[in-house]
Amino acid sequence: MKVKLNNWLLLGSLCLAGAANAEPMAEKPQDFAYGISLTTEGRAPFFRIELPEAVYTESVWPDMRDVRVFNYQGQAVPFALTANVTTQENSQTFPLRLFPMKGKRVTDQEQQIISLKSAGGVEVTMPLYNDKPMGSTYLLEVPRHEGGYPHLTQLKLAWERLPENWQTRVNVFYSSDLKDWSRSAVDVPLMDLLSGSDRLLLDTIDLEGYDNPRYLLLVFKETKDVPNLKIQSAQGIVTSSHTEQQRINLPLEQKAISASEAEYTWSKPQPLDNISIRPTQGNTVLPLEIEYRGAASEGWLPLAKQVVYSINGRTAEAIPLKGLLVQGLRLKGINQQWGDSLPEVKAERDRQTLIFNAQGTSPFLLTWGNKAARPQAIPLDGLIPAELRKAVDADALPEAGLQSQVTLGGTERLSAVDATEEASMWKKGLLWLLLVLGAGGLVVLALKLWKEVQQKPQ
Repeated sequence: MKVKLNNWLLLGSLCLAGAANAEPMAEKPQDFAYGISLTTEGRAPFFRIELPEAVYTESVWPDMRDVRVFNYQGQAVPFALTANVTTQENSQTFPLRLFPMKGKRVTDQEQQIISLKSAGGVEVTMPLYNDKPMGSTYLLEVPRHEGGYPHLTQLKLAWERLPENWQTRVNVFYSSDLKDWSRSAVDVPLMDLLSGSDRLLLDTIDLEGYDNPRYLLLVFKETKDVPNLKIQSAQGIVTSSHTEQQRINLPLEQKAISASEAEYTWSKPQPLDNISIRPTQGNTVLPLEIEYRGAASEGWLPLAKQVVYSINGRTAEAIPLKGLLVQGLRLKGINQQWGDSLPEVKAERDRQTLIFNAQGTSPFLLTWGNKAARPQAIPLDGLIPAELRKAVDADALPEAGLQSQVTLGGTERLSAVDATEEASMWKKGLLWLLLVLGAGGLVVLALKLWKEVQQKPQ
């Protein structure tokens, strides 16, 4: 009996050691519930994908750790998930007052300066930077706007068209009081060239190194370069750019609980950026108590009390959530009933772009939906090293085309067990089995001893 018991214990120990030392197998497409074939053109090393809606709604994990890209050989390739942002350029134009100036050299306190005067009597003096003769000079006055002077980034000039081709250079100075002048641009080229029906026009000047001046001064090179050039008008341009995070509106299910209560649910917990609520009927105001829960198994938690409305085309502002995990939303009217017209709820989360390294041969396969998956995405700097960034612009990578969605491993992969967790479950099961066997062996030994004691002669 002891030999058999020892054999069982030895076998259990070997099983435990085998489970502990088992190496996880390489992932394959069938480990994931769903997939989409990707079309790639050319031999570019990197491609980008704007993730489709199905990935957001069907991924098991809110952080989409179960997203992968496989090549035709079934091997997973390196990829990164990045925020999907767009950059918008804005420009504003301001007409500038233009004053042609006439100048002469004068001596002021034993220092050579340039004295400039317009036909309207405006006078300007500035230091003499070199001994070369000056060309045409124009004073520009920047208009006051919204309590201050705009920070101009460019000047755009217009001139009388000359019969001959020409080019010249100009310096730009700035001042806030017509007394102290500093340089903003040096030897900027201007030209107007015509060849047949083609015209090469360079009429803008980039401005740098100044802080919202009131006056600008254009000083052309020698007049002999373009003796008949006359500037007719000047405009100041303010350019700015800002990046904006793109978001996706996630589909939801809604149901009425009562005449003043409704629930809205998503198939999976979602890291929401914001939610917008508005009445279905126009010219309506609804005071609401709003609750949420992070998962279907959790209880409801208070989120906000807000009055939502739809008045003359205006609606209440969205409620920021900043990535809060939400699977359900519950609205309760405060002394308010809405009947069958449930309020309209719109929920958004940040869009993401996937960038992958096109290793192996195409077609590639985008997959998702695996409860057992672990995070595999790497930072963008790890996918495209800094030394490659000058040659590889992540925002200008070619896009991979998305084909029809297919089912791979099926819905059972949505509840698959992680290999480590599975090994842990095996170890726990075997440990309990060993404990039961050991306890059973002790019971058998105890019974055997009891019988032997009972059989001894008195």
